Amino acid sequence: MAEFIPAGRPNPVVVKRVITETWFFPLAALYGALALPLFAAGWTGLITAPPGLQSPAGHAHELLFGYALAVVCGFLVNRVPGTRLGLLFALWCCARLAFLFVPESVLAAVANIGFASVVAATAAPRFMKAAKKWRNRLTGPLVLAICACAAAFHLVLARGGGFALYVVAGEAVVLFAMLMLFFGGRLIAPAAAGVIERSGGSMEARVQPRIEGAILLTMIGAALTGPLAALIGSLAALDMLHGLLLIAAGMLASIRLLRWQLWRCGGRPDLLCLGVGYGWLALGLILLGLSRGFDLGLARPAATHAITIGALGTLTSCIMLRTRLLRLRHELTRFGPAFMTMTGLISLATVARLLSTGSAAGLLLAAAAWMLALGVLFVLLSSYRRAAQPG
Repeated sequence: MAEFIPAGRPNPVVVKRVITETWFFPLAALYGALALPLFAAGWTGLITAPPGLQSPAGHAHELLFGYALAVVCGFLVNRVPGTRLGLLFALWCCARLAFLFVPESVLAAVANIGFASVVAATAAPRFMKAAKKWRNRLTGPLVLAICACAAAFHLVLARGGGFALYVVAGEAVVLFAMLMLFFGGRLIAPAAAGVIERSGGSMEARVQPRIEGAILLTMIGAALTGPLAALIGSLAALDMLHGLLLIAAGMLASIRLLRWQLWRCGGRPDLLCLGVGYGWLALGLILLGLSRGFDLGLARPAATHAITIGALGTLTSCIMLRTRLLRLRHELTRFGPAFMTMTGLISLATVARLLSTGSAAGLLLAAAAWMLALGVLFVLLSSYRRAAQPG
């Protein structure tokens, strides 16, 4: 019997929603695989890089607000109407082309600020409304702060740029580190506990809310003191406080990582690789804290690369591939070699960059290893992009 629809009642309009990761994950992988080698080749004199990649500040912009923010969009925005996805896609593509070739133009500023604004307006409210605990509510303001850094970069650039560009980029590194600390823990802990429990064991330390809360509070302190320490300059105590907060966050993250007992998850390379990324994050925060607060160890740009290459590269690549495979209900163990290859190459890139001390050979080796890792990721994401989504 046909369904009876009362006269005068309009049929409900069904808005088709698109899984954002199917577009932004491959885009981010491809752009990340190309942008960093272009900068390295230009910086070492092999080619003439596009204007937007001829300075460390431009390189940092494209790594953080081009590559990493695209990953955030694919991961946090999730399902959106096709019109919203089209707007995000158009703004991101326009922003990349404009910044690469006319970085100081109004078009580059409008497109980059527009993309960041749409990401913030789409992703942040969902977390701020749904979450009950303060640690979960923090995700919304954190995304807003990252997107505000993208806007601040262009506002500073329009006023002549200079040292303030590096202050904005440095603040963005701290904010992205905080985002990775939070979501890295929320992904690794339950997955590791499930694997250990299925093998007959048990793991009591999962999310570890007290340690997580302490990590987030120290990172909030670091995010607040970082710009002040950079802009005031003459206040050594503020530099030391900023450095101590970063070191404390790194040490707490190390303790948290050890308590997950990932060595008991030997049959799950995806989790082991996420652990490597989290380990780079903890080490990077300690190295950055020593450098910024006490002028010890590596120089500030080198210490930053433990986070921007080791942690950001490993965690984003593994999360993108893992998210896609889980959505399509593939067995993750089948892709163990892919996870290990990407992680090994990114770790090689990180070590080469940390030890290069400005040498062309070290920079090119790091760029080549990074390009190969994200190239593998792009091929895999493209292969599974058009697969039918499970109901």
